[in-house]
Amino acid sequence: MARNKNWMGSDDATRQRFQRATELTIAGAGSDLLQTFVNRTVQQLTLREFGLQAVLPRRPGTGLSEIINQRTAGTTGGEWVSDTANATQEVGDYARVEFTFKTLLTQGQVTRKLQATGRSYADILALEMAAKAEDFANALENGFIQGNLDAATTEVCNGFLTLILAQSGQVVNVGGNTTQNNDLTLDKLDETIDLVKGSAQRSDLVIIGSFAGLRQVNGALVAQQQFNDVTEIAAGFRVRTYDGIPLVISTEMPNTLEFNHKALTGVAGSGTALMVLNTRYCYIAELTPVTVMPLAKSSSQFDEFDMYWDGSPVLANTRGGALLVGLKS
Repeated sequence: MARNKNWMGSDDATRQRFQRATELTIAGAGSDLLQTFVNRTVQQLTLREFGLQAVLPRRPGTGLSEIINQRTAGTTGGEWVSDTANATQEVGDYARVEFTFKTLLTQGQVTRKLQATGRSYADILALEMAAKAEDFANALENGFIQGNLDAATTEVCNGFLTLILAQSGQVVNVGGNTTQNNDLTLDKLDETIDLVKGSAQRSDLVIIGSFAGLRQVNGALVAQQQFNDVTEIAAGFRVRTYDGIPLVISTEMPNTLEFNHKALTGVAGSGTALMVLNTRYCYIAELTPVTVMPLAKSSSQFDEFDMYWDGSPVLANTRGGALLVGLKS
């Protein structure tokens, strides 16, 4: 059989141009005539888990802050008396706490030329908005957990780490208040869970931790030959459980927490923590949900947009959350 000289299935002129290109561009093997293929998926170079936002309820806020009235119980509750004795008057102590609404704000920008050159690839402006929304959600997650833990600025909301640390008796150190970077023991986790109001109703609770923190839970369960189940949380996510409580990962729970707390005197070193929350008493008050607003054009060169949120994390009941700290990370 005679060899087909026109092996490309093209006319002679095209075949000759390709042959000249391959002969002149030996290293490139004819790359001058081959169009580059670009995958249409833009890879976001991040590892983020927004676990706290997935499980905490959102409640609409009004005014400047979320205002909660709290009552401290009396000392006795009542007295056993004879049939001729008078009652002793006793009332609880009332106090009002406020969770001031804070604003998270960012701005995005896409050039006119980038949108024009990328038109055949994707809607570049919509693509950047979607990517910016993930960045924004990560900043929210950080605020809800850490917030102004370092007291860097008053513009940052109080995260749940700050709110729980301020409550006497709601922090347990797995190392017994003397060391950190210890292995988790399940009795200390149970002790932390028991500190949370309403903990008998496991369906209201959630345990928030980092990858390293929740690995500690898995390791302790395996060591004691216990096995955890899975459950479904908001948005259809299935997560593992401990004693019926969902174990939820947040990448904004730090692995290098250093505590200076009245309940943790003498603690040295650093480690991670597990946060146990009752979602009846821990929630997010939203004055303004996450909003994207295109800005008026001030230049032909750019399209700009703002993204903002107003609200605050709320610990409505001082016993609504607890921390287990000092875990090896």
